[in-house]
Amino acid sequence: MVITGDNKSTAEAICREIGVFEADEDISSRSLTGKEFMDVQDQKNHLRQTGGLLFSRAEPKHKQEIVRLLKEDGEVVAMTGDGVNDAPALKLADIGVAMGISGTEVLFLFSHLQFRMMIALSAF
Repeated sequence: MVITGDNKSTAEAICREIGVFEADEDISSRSLTGKEFMDVQDQKNHLRQTGGLLFSRAEPKHKQEIVRLLKEDGEVVAMTGDGVNDAPALKLADIGVAMGISGTEVLFLFSHLQFRMMIALSAF
């Protein structure tokens, strides 16, 4: 499962590149924006699908709701984040991982693990 603030088409391309989705797979029911997910009638059932899921253009409230629903369903949830907007979901997750070269101190306060790593820029 990928939850990102990135634009939908960019996020879909990255998910295909890293193997979350196959190159020719129909992902119309597996790739939603955060706002689209909030309008789904049975959110828990949507999250129970097997295979990859993508939530793009996700705002902090969307990330928190997805984490909350997963935990409520008995899942152990790990969340990564690289900005202060990720702090609420990191705090709510069972495992919060703050990432980034410098990060923000607020983010590191809410995380359970702190990885300061350099991320190579890609063509995306």
